[in-house]
Amino acid sequence: MTINSYLLVLLTVLVIFTIPILIQISRMIGSVTDLIKTANDSVKLMVTEIARTLEGANKVIATVNGIIESAKELGGAFKELSEGGKKLGSVLKDSGTHITNLFGQMTGFVSTLKTTLSVLARGLLKKGGQDDRDQRKE
Repeated sequence: MTINSYLLVLLTVLVIFTIPILIQISRMIGSVTDLIKTANDSVKLMVTEIARTLEGANKVIATVNGIIESAKELGGAFKELSEGGKKLGSVLKDSGTHITNLFGQMTGFVSTLKTTLSVLARGLLKKGGQDDRDQRKE
């Protein structure tokens, strides 16, 4: 056998072994292509779901922000109400003091008026009694 025949046999053996390997590589490339297509579709669906989830999360965050703003406004209103209550309490305390002083003054005035009327009544009764006596003497 010559070298050419050896080379031919070697080439034939090599081709016989290479063809199944190439077929297997081709199948493997097809499987990888299918896997990539499936993964691509899955990733598209996943991205769509993530986008929906993010939209929902953004709506929830916006709602929470609205609630927080409302709570801030409510807190401010309570603070103003508290300040108003303090002022009202102070005014009522001052009013109570003024009313107590007014009642004290009225009590003093009534007492003075009672004493004055009592003295005036006694004076009128004495004068009236003296006039009656003076008329009897005559």
